[in-house]
Amino acid sequence: MINQLLDIIHDSQPVEQSQAALSGLLPQIKSLGQRDVDSFFEQLVANIERKTGLHREATEADTVAPDISDSQQVILQSVIHELVLRERAVAEKTPWSDSLRANVEKLYLATAPENDLRNHILRWLATDADQPRLQMWTDLICNTPPEHRLGIILAFSPLMQSDFDPPEWMLNELLEKATTHSQIASPVFDLFNFYFRHQKVTTHTAAGRIDSLSELLGQLVEQMRKIESGKLGPDANVMKLNQQVSDSVSLIVALCDAFALLEHKPAIPHLSNALSLRHRRVQTEAAAALARMGIEDGKRALVELAQQPVARIRALAYAEELGFKDKVSLELQGEIAIAESHLAIWLSEPEQMGLAPSDIEMVDNREMYWPSYEHPVQCYLFQYSYGAGEQAHSNLGICGPLTHAFAADLRGLNHEDVYAAFAGWQTVHQEIFQTDLDRARKIAPTEIAKLESTMQEAAGDNEFHIQTVGNFFGQWVLIAAGIRDSQHVTLIVDTKKTYWIPAGNPAAPIDWQLAYSIWKGHELLSNFNPETTNSAE
Repeated sequence: MINQLLDIIHDSQPVEQSQAALSGLLPQIKSLGQRDVDSFFEQLVANIERKTGLHREATEADTVAPDISDSQQVILQSVIHELVLRERAVAEKTPWSDSLRANVEKLYLATAPENDLRNHILRWLATDADQPRLQMWTDLICNTPPEHRLGIILAFSPLMQSDFDPPEWMLNELLEKATTHSQIASPVFDLFNFYFRHQKVTTHTAAGRIDSLSELLGQLVEQMRKIESGKLGPDANVMKLNQQVSDSVSLIVALCDAFALLEHKPAIPHLSNALSLRHRRVQTEAAAALARMGIEDGKRALVELAQQPVARIRALAYAEELGFKDKVSLELQGEIAIAESHLAIWLSEPEQMGLAPSDIEMVDNREMYWPSYEHPVQCYLFQYSYGAGEQAHSNLGICGPLTHAFAADLRGLNHEDVYAAFAGWQTVHQEIFQTDLDRARKIAPTEIAKLESTMQEAAGDNEFHIQTVGNFFGQWVLIAAGIRDSQHVTLIVDTKKTYWIPAGNPAAPIDWQLAYSIWKGHELLSNFNPETTNSAE
């Protein structure tokens, strides 16, 4: 098995193929012995170092970072995830050998700082960590921290558990060294806040620096104000600026929590200044900190922030915690308002739109049976917009069984098709799969021939190209893309009907993958809800 894993990792094949080959081996990782794990990492790192040595010799460079491909990184993340589960399942913990720690450290340093693999390695190190592993985790966090922001929570999550007692030496090192790195300063302070809130420490780790941290908050707020005012030089780098804002917001949030926990009154002027910024998350956390210290301005601000979809859920949670939720309109506490807030928050995440919509309005809601849900669920469709007038960007999103929106413009579809798009996209099942045309012809020659004939007849003089062949619980279906009446269209043929799904908005088209999701969604929803009609025809 070890050799099979290594072969998959070192094969230069697409990520999808590597993942498919790995899927059968992953469950076996939990049964590996400690010697097997040691052997695996010894051979893995040796192969990487050998490849690096060859690369260094070829380029005659003094130092060349080991070349770990994207495919290798994805596969190793899956392997390490299984190793974490393995450790949690083992009753008697076996300490890591010196060689395993050394090889894991080499792998970490060989990984690009911005790759999420570093966070996965740190998570493994911190899971049920003994002192040597915890020391290694601390050294790596302090000296060579990861830079993949979205995954950093993985590195810290094993240490934010009620059964973990943080050693003083670790906290001191994190305070002295880790807080100097902008990408991990906020999770480090979150860790300190967690330990103090859950009485893991008698004194907040950052208490001795609370005055300087108050000054830091003031600096961060003024920095944010300058950015919001647009007073930037002509050479300002947009990507760096966005990252700076993201890091600043995260650190402001952590500091607001710390000041509230310590009831640090000298920070009140800086917290009040933060309320005047336009960033809703900053406003919410500053208002909550002020409210916790008994400042009425903070309470009033939270009540007002509940009117903003992107801030509503947090504002309501703080208002309930502090005992004045009754001051918020009941309408803003209802299911529709909460669903609206969930979608607005999702859209504002960095990996989505990155900011809250300027307008959001419910356009449909209905209760229906949804794939993977035992009972009917409320489904809400919202139209959201960014900007105004002809330049506005608008689309539809869903909240209920999932919270999601597509890049493709769905506004030209009826609501049944929109629900189907989300249901088909979300559902994953071993009896729903895709394959290429040649393979499908070999598996089911008669069925595929009939479908091809039907498709040719439907396409007529229009040229359509089959993109994939689907199998939906034993039913074969052809998906093709082409042009009909001067419009890009997806043509889907199954054993019962022919479906035409236009691409719609050329700036945000519905491609054949999403069109196939609409078809699958209709099949699923019509089975779960017999009264549902299939509109994609």
